[in-house]
Amino acid sequence: RFQVLQLEHPGAPWVTICTICRSISRTIITMRGSFVVPDRSDWAKQTITLRGGDFNLDGYPDLLATLTKSGDQMQTFLLENVPCEKSACNHMTRTFVVRWKALAPFSNGTLMGSFFDFYNDGILDAIFVERHGNGTRPVAFRNSLDYDANFVKVIVLTGLSNRSGPKKLTPLGRKKRTFGTNLPGPRIEYNTTTQDGEPQHGASAQLPQSAYFSLHLPFTTFGLGRTPNFVDSLTVGLSNHSRTWTQLIPNSQMIVVPSPNNEPERWKAQLFVTPSKLIMMSVIALGVICLVIQLLILILYAKEKREDRIQRSLEAHRFHFDAM
Repeated sequence: RFQVLQLEHPGAPWVTICTICRSISRTIITMRGSFVVPDRSDWAKQTITLRGGDFNLDGYPDLLATLTKSGDQMQTFLLENVPCEKSACNHMTRTFVVRWKALAPFSNGTLMGSFFDFYNDGILDAIFVERHGNGTRPVAFRNSLDYDANFVKVIVLTGLSNRSGPKKLTPLGRKKRTFGTNLPGPRIEYNTTTQDGEPQHGASAQLPQSAYFSLHLPFTTFGLGRTPNFVDSLTVGLSNHSRTWTQLIPNSQMIVVPSPNNEPERWKAQLFVTPSKLIMMSVIALGVICLVIQLLILILYAKEKREDRIQRSLEAHRFHFDAM
């Protein structure tokens, strides 16, 4: 369950980078003369670093890479993971394609880029470092995903708390509980079923790199595509121990507290659900239907009241006629 990405840059040997993906297929892509030549005198060119993340939430990890198009002009581009349809792929089923305009309007001058979820909605945005005058500055790009894709977002914490710190209370007077920061190294794996009945599987490691401008996500986001089904199982492994949770709601964020480490049955998990566009549209449609039904009830009620008033008037007139 690995993707094999082979890259070549001028003056350096082949570099093989393995990234975990959801399928057994492998990917090989060759790009000649596009990557930045390592330069020890420039901090931005010391090493080639690829940063992964599911940018379009289709279930396959994409990449952010800094390339050179001509001369010393550097720019960060999106490498999208797409099905391989060319004969050059041989037995490979997927490949990476450079989307030159996907991160517009950012152009020449971006030295590096990384994924991040700024709005905490499960959709990965991007943050860049670009040249500004004689220095650099951070800039952000918002990912405006144009279709309603599902995801599962997982973060594994250390489970540690600072007992010597000041006591903090919530507005309701309860003591605030802290569980530490995100933990490097745990393995996260999920299994689900697509709308076509095909199994879908994904696995990833949280914070797998700690040097060479890693800038990886502090959490793990699995794209589920347009599959609205429940996630059948999600497994978190740490220090030769693991625990599995079943039937998770899509479009949710799961916080796992693996404490104590050697007793997985005592690990805690908190689930936070993020409403999707489909849910909001369903709520709006249900509200409109309720308003229409209420309007029909009011119209029928007014009509019935009018008929009752006419009938009472006729009965009153008939009574006076009989009395005469």
